[in-house]
Amino acid sequence: MENKVDPFGMSEIKDYDKILREFGVSSFAPLVKKLPKPPAMMRRGFVFGHRDFERIADAIKNRKKFAVLTGIKPTNYLHIGSKFVIDELVYLQKHGGIVYYVIADLEALADNGISLEESANIARDNLLDVLALGLDPKKTVFYKQSENPTVLKYAQIFGSNVTTNMLKAIYGERETRLYMAALVQMADILLPQIEHGKIPTVIPVGFDQDPHIRLSRDIAKKHGLIPPSATYKKFIGSLTGNPKMSKREPEGIIFLNESPDSAAYKIRNKAKTGGRDTLEQQKRLGGRPELCSVFELYSYGLLNDKELAKVYKACKSGKLMCKDCKEIAVGKLTAFLKEHQRRRKAAEKIVDKILC
Repeated sequence: MENKVDPFGMSEIKDYDKILREFGVSSFAPLVKKLPKPPAMMRRGFVFGHRDFERIADAIKNRKKFAVLTGIKPTNYLHIGSKFVIDELVYLQKHGGIVYYVIADLEALADNGISLEESANIARDNLLDVLALGLDPKKTVFYKQSENPTVLKYAQIFGSNVTTNMLKAIYGERETRLYMAALVQMADILLPQIEHGKIPTVIPVGFDQDPHIRLSRDIAKKHGLIPPSATYKKFIGSLTGNPKMSKREPEGIIFLNESPDSAAYKIRNKAKTGGRDTLEQQKRLGGRPELCSVFELYSYGLLNDKELAKVYKACKSGKLMCKDCKEIAVGKLTAFLKEHQRRRKAAEKIVDKILC
């Protein structure tokens, strides 16, 4: 199966084992047991690969300084898939990580044509979600790419070691604006070491962002810095069955600022399940949770281990019908959204201070 990896476009990963084989990425599974109380997405294999995460695991174990960085393009509202990215940030922050949250407004301008003014409004909404999901603002460095002079300075400094041939080899033939965005991202990724000295840094991403990681690792070595680590998450599928939940397909996505009623409608009417053609077949043959978008939501962390095992067994045995399973999801998801949006409202008190 062919994988398509494009940090500036539509990516599709069909074979994660092939990623491990062909890109020099290590399996994350052996590291899970070395981490204190790892979250569900790590334990259940949705964080599938890494580069040099051993450094981070060692820093956590020995209480050493390390940094965590994420860059979110303010192009649309955050969705349920975004939640699991932030969950990893929160987990690493609770275990000592210095978190950098980058508002990638220059990339949004270069890649999506979104003006800095428009992206500022979207970034504010994104931050409400991030704060509501538990990221501690007192222990987080927030900044916009367009307003950070250190990042813009080091994009030029680090860029002195980047050739056009290197960019073409990593990204393919691209417009100059996208190459410039890549250099800024490289400076973002290395910023924690500019500000804190040579400390391990991890970037939790989907594998579509690996070209930025590879470029940054190469340039870090040339400047005497520690090559940044990365963790790679599997894409969460769309409710409609597409392999990646995408903001371009609103009917297959649940936004974090969406009304509980709207989310319930999508689960009931849009979610593709692993059910059989008839009720009789479902009872006789059982369901196929491995093909079900609702069970995927459960697996990412919507259900705890005991609940997940119970639903899986009931589905496979033919005792749980898809309609009833969807109602379980509706209950869990609407309860989460109601509480999340209460937290979003509370975050209104501080979000504008962060953006000043």
